[in-house]
Amino acid sequence: MIRHSYITSESWKVLPWKKFRRNLFRLQKRVYKAVQVGDKRKARLLQKLILKSTSAGTSKSRKTESLEALPQWITSKRSVRK
Repeated sequence: MIRHSYITSESWKVLPWKKFRRNLFRLQKRVYKAVQVGDKRKARLLQKLILKSTSAGTSKSRKTESLEALPQWITSKRSVRK
């Protein structure tokens, strides 16, 4: 298990999560619109931008952290695909 200091935990809480979600959603909308128009090149470039963005990275980390906080029996059911 990774040990964190109290300062690190508190700084994680004060990040602008709403701004990150808005930015990520805006980029996803742009990808959707590019695909609808048929501009595959633009959609691919936007997807690369999403992968490199800070918003996507922090959101992904936050989701992973929240899944780790769940009991093991809940997370094991989520990973099973039918």
